[in-house]
Amino acid sequence: MKIITVLDDHPLLLEGVASFLNNQDGYQVYPFLEEVSLIEFLNTTKADLLLMDMQLLNTSGVEVCAQVRKLFPLIPIVALSNLADGNLIFQFMQAGGNGYILKDVSNGEFLDCVQLGLEGREAICDRAKELYTGAVSTMKSLPRLTQREKEILILISNGLTTNQIAEQLFLSPVTVETHRRNLLTKFKVKNMIELVQLALKHKLLGL
Repeated sequence: MKIITVLDDHPLLLEGVASFLNNQDGYQVYPFLEEVSLIEFLNTTKADLLLMDMQLLNTSGVEVCAQVRKLFPLIPIVALSNLADGNLIFQFMQAGGNGYILKDVSNGEFLDCVQLGLEGREAICDRAKELYTGAVSTMKSLPRLTQREKEILILISNGLTTNQIAEQLFLSPVTVETHRRNLLTKFKVKNMIELVQLALKHKLLGL
């Protein structure tokens, strides 16, 4: 009997997924509305798979995935979400996810992905795989930020001026302005607003 845990803060959706899987042969499903209860369960019971929503009440699916992966490195973690976003899928997989299933898939594709997850294989539904592949290509095409560039861009995103950044990082204002110009050229954007939006969209700042 395979033990599957499901985390979703929407009671009706959680009950529906749990009921559907429990009606399949060989699955024992444990549903959870909160990540705290889930982690308490995983501390005492070896689960074969975690299915989890990406929009949780107090946190994000990416953060919970990273937390569970750190605490329980062997459990396969698969997102079950209605968010068809390539960047989000990329972030989830980078955080330790094993797959991503969109909630509008057919029953057959859902069960196929669940089985792949139980086997420890990549469990991404067809539509999510297209989005994920596109996001990976985009990330590979983006320039890399140096540590100093990342520090400066984070401070810019927080609204600091050139002089304030220079003071905080113990640099001259001229050096900060040089970094700003170099960043615009490097990412081929018109202004710092566009650059910050790009960096936040693709999680280049780790925020």
